Order: sequence, then structure tokens, then C-alpha cells
Amino acid sequence: MHKTTVVILSVLALVSPCMAAEQVDELEPVPEVEEEALPAELVTTIELFYSSIESDDVEARIALFSDDIVMMPNHWTVSRGIEPVAAMFRSTEGTVFRIRDREVLKASRSGDVAYTVNSYYYTYHAEGDEPQWHKTKNVHIWRRDPEGVWKLELDIWNSDVPMSAFADE
Repeated sequence: MHKTTVVILSVLALVSPCMAAEQVDELEPVPEVEEEALPAELVTTIELFYSSIESDDVEARIALFSDDIVMMPNHWTVSRGIEPVAAMFRSTEGTVFRIRDREVLKASRSGDVAYTVNSYYYTYHAEGDEPQWHKTKNVHIWRRDPEGVWKLELDIWNSDVPMSAFADE
């Protein structure tokens, strides 16, 4: 089994008990100081990731992905590898994607692997349209590459809106 796969599965095994308990409408956010468990260079990389979304800098965002990125979007197919993921993001011209009210629910690191669990609101709409904000959450797994650069290895997100309510959105 590929070493990266083993590491990712190990991290998911650690994170999944936190997510599998009873359904809760609102999680109590972990204080921001939790992010201090992450090295400063990773915190900077994460800030760059979210600022690239805010500034609509698709190429800057893509540069933060590992070559082996796995993207598991909400209600969409899985994309594997930098080229398919980059193509997915480059095909979004004419749309607006923004995030607001992001809260770090959990963050930790072991060696060259770290994860963050986030809750936030996002909008994805055509340019010129009014934003439609949706509550969601994600898990990011970051890996430090051999050059010491932190890259996003796995991005999983899903909606807080029950499937039955999508017809009402």
C-alpha cells in the first residue's frame, strides 16, 4: 500500500470518531488557539489557501495542492491528481466561490502530516448573481513534501443541509 495512503487512512481513523457520534446541529468550535498546534509555516500556507479563494486566484490555490491531491467535493465525483483537480478549478470561470465565518473545529499534526476540520458558509454562484450562502464543513489533510513545503493532500467537504432540504434551497 502506498505510504501516503496509509498516512491518510490513519489520520481519517483518528478524525472519524469525532464526526461519527450523534448528529449535532451546532458543534462547539475549538478555540482558535488550537491552530497553534500547527507549525507556523503550515498556518501561513492555510492562510494563503483561504486568501486565494477570497481573491479568486485559482492558480495560487492550485499551487498549494500536492501532485497526488484527492478532492472529494459535496455532491460531486472524486478527482485524483493535480491535473484533473486543476482542470476542475480552471473550468469555473464566470462563477464566484467565497467562504465566510470559517471556524477551525480541530487541528493537529504528527510529523509531516497535519489535518484541519473546519465549519463555514460558502457561496458558489454565477458572476452578477446574489450570493446564496450554505452551511458546510470540510476536512483537509496537509502533507509536507520532501522540500519542506506544506501541500493539500486531501480535501473532503459536505453540506450541513439534509438531502431532503435541497429542493427548498
